[in-house]
Amino acid sequence: MSSVQNNDQRLLDRILDDQHRRLAPHQGRDDFFTFFAADKALQDWDLDNDEILDGIVDGAHDCGIDGIWSFVDGRYVTADAHQYMSSRAGTIELVILQAKTSPGYQETVFEKLHFHLPTLLDMSRVEEELVDHTNAKLLERTRRFLRILEDLASSFPQVRVKVIYASKAAEGPHPNVKSKGDRLRRELAKITSDTAATIEYLNAADLRERTARGAKAVAQLIFSETPMSTSLGEGYVCLARLDEYYRFITSDNEALRLELFESNVRDYAGSTVVNSAIGETLKSGTREDFWWFNNGVTVVADAAQIAGKKIVIKDPQIVNGLQTSHEVYSYFQSGGQHRDRSLLVKIVVAPESGTTRDRIIRATNSQTQLPAGALRATESIQKDIEESLTHAGGYHYERRASYYRNLGFPLAQVVSMARLAREFTAFALREPHTALRHSEALLLDDGHYGQIFSPRYDLDIYRLSLDVHAKLRRFLSEYAEDRPLLGETVENWLYPLACVSAYTLTRLRQPTVRDLLNIDLNHLSNELMERMAGTLDQNFKSALRRNKAGGVDQIARSADFTTKLRQAVISQSRFHIEH
Repeated sequence: MSSVQNNDQRLLDRILDDQHRRLAPHQGRDDFFTFFAADKALQDWDLDNDEILDGIVDGAHDCGIDGIWSFVDGRYVTADAHQYMSSRAGTIELVILQAKTSPGYQETVFEKLHFHLPTLLDMSRVEEELVDHTNAKLLERTRRFLRILEDLASSFPQVRVKVIYASKAAEGPHPNVKSKGDRLRRELAKITSDTAATIEYLNAADLRERTARGAKAVAQLIFSETPMSTSLGEGYVCLARLDEYYRFITSDNEALRLELFESNVRDYAGSTVVNSAIGETLKSGTREDFWWFNNGVTVVADAAQIAGKKIVIKDPQIVNGLQTSHEVYSYFQSGGQHRDRSLLVKIVVAPESGTTRDRIIRATNSQTQLPAGALRATESIQKDIEESLTHAGGYHYERRASYYRNLGFPLAQVVSMARLAREFTAFALREPHTALRHSEALLLDDGHYGQIFSPRYDLDIYRLSLDVHAKLRRFLSEYAEDRPLLGETVENWLYPLACVSAYTLTRLRQPTVRDLLNIDLNHLSNELMERMAGTLDQNFKSALRRNKAGGVDQIARSADFTTKLRQAVISQSRFHIEH
């Protein structure tokens, strides 16, 4: 193969150099390419930075897998998502990524995947036999998939497995590589009797095209009747045929566009009486129109303009009608037909500043019973945190997912609500096991949420929590170069070390938030972090001697381990903690 690059490869390298410098200058080039490739490969699922990073398992003992993500009805499955899922599902998807910076495709990639994936995705697998040669994060992410596969089996969902191989290749794969890919595809199709498996190749031109495509900030809705406009401000009311509304809320691969529902914090209530009624109305074979029996949806936008038979909408947010939208999505995913039926759509162009948008969101959503976390993003405490972090510089707090990320801010500075919740939980609440076990619960459950986001706290505690984790991340990155981390997964070390630092920096057995705010972060030196890491390593090894099943991943998620770690830290005289 010629070593001379074509134009697509040269331009891709320039794009990578630019984005690497702007977004993650301290990250290794190969690691950044893995994130870049994952971002482009998963573009139609609209994941935020944390969700992309959550699925990246690249590293020692990764079994040839750089990333792995599970989805139920187009929604990413987080650590505790099963607690909030409906008991029924239309589709379960597993996306597996291999990203290579090489200028071509290699047969060995598929050979390695073919060797490991059948075992990793086998419900009868014996984890004790896998733990020594499979990193903890990969074990947990495949465990997630197997769990939802089992939990949702009674709804007979369609199972889709996609392997994406991204490289800097100038052309498509050689027939020999495709043959190995097809062999893997046939093997993955055996996961269940009706699994559909596909292999996708992304070359330099594909990655360039997806970079240019970017996030969709503008959407079009084709209407069936001429919209009515309002005299007070800018807004429209129209009827849209059901299939056109389905196109409006789905991406090119017919996945639900979750970014349209950020003001609803992506909360679908599942199989409730109301949603079942909506579903039955959609399935009805009568000639009665759908909009007669449904309140319709409300869309808030930055701008809207009629162009022929369609409305072009800038930055649309569906602030009311999430349940209806999900039911319409499920209906067409199951093969439903529009039969000339329509949905009522209200489009409101509200000022970005002021309270108009929030009042619209609250007024329209108060008509529907939604989960406790549905309106978190508009709460005063969330706005205060965003203002506090932005004003002091260094962080950009995303109350609305992907807002700052799409503006091109560095990855480490873009902080999601879920990330802040986990890091506050690990450091200020000293519950690293909770930070590891939960993601959605920290935002949806009132008990968790109230402990984390409270007006009683000085807002500086949120910045301190982020700063502590940032310093620990940099330390662990260098620490792992000299010695492999047990479990090969940074997150299992990061949160426990954040917890330990609360004790070592205050030298108190039960530090309060006020105590934490009095610490000098300069005292979190490399020497102190080395000692903390040594104590954590000893405690992991001790726990593994007692019970190897599940490995470090399960141990770190145990409240009992957190208690033992605390006892070990406060009992060591070198940490000078008061007795």
